[in-house]
Amino acid sequence: MPPKTLYFVRHAQGEHNAQHDDSIPDAILTELGKSQCRELGYSFSNHDSIALIVSSPLRRALQTAVHAFAPALHRDDVKFLLQPMAQEMNAFACDIGTDRDELERQVHKGELWDAEIGVPSEKVDFEAVEEGWNSKEGKWAPDRATVQKRAAKLRSWLYNRKEESVIVVSHGGFLHALTEDWGGFNAGMGTGWKNCEIREFVFTDKSTSSSAHVVQRATLSLRSGEGEKEPEVVREVEEAGLTQA
Repeated sequence: MPPKTLYFVRHAQGEHNAQHDDSIPDAILTELGKSQCRELGYSFSNHDSIALIVSSPLRRALQTAVHAFAPALHRDDVKFLLQPMAQEMNAFACDIGTDRDELERQVHKGELWDAEIGVPSEKVDFEAVEEGWNSKEGKWAPDRATVQKRAAKLRSWLYNRKEESVIVVSHGGFLHALTEDWGGFNAGMGTGWKNCEIREFVFTDKSTSSSAHVVQRATLSLRSGEGEKEPEVVREVEEAGLTQA
């Protein structure tokens, strides 16, 4: 049986969001972003039911997963997988991930989250972070067709998981492609997803292991206010050719 519940999360505020600068390499969270994660962690009431946490290997997403969902990650039976298919779309510096060896070093040296959070570095599964995952070439290219194919492959991968309750931490542009929902896309803001927003999805009744689709069940956390314009995300989506998807 496929997962019964999917929680899709956009990462918290990264340095590139705060500075509107997509030239920052593999941007990390700001202090506000970490605060957003704490708020989400406090408000999320289903830590005990989570069986799997999946994160884009981009550092801001990985940090969001740890800072927001530490209560779930403290459980021995919860898996924590880095999944390159969940990375953001474009080839701007902020969206190009760190090489696996260096990313592993940063994780194991405790450079991405404080020890007091209590999530051991050994919890992070790097197996899917293959060579070239951050090349933005081939199956990782930022064009519309390739992004849509990657999103479809990730949906199928999730459908074929056995865990009943799964969290996926990803990015503002790619989440529109993953959900096949551009109805909430706000070209003026850059994405319909606010930083650290979480929404609940289920697979459609007609989904199969090779053709899976999702439908939203609920929005669990709404960031206060209307949000800030994110021109770097607008550029990412437009250059991928996905605004008319």
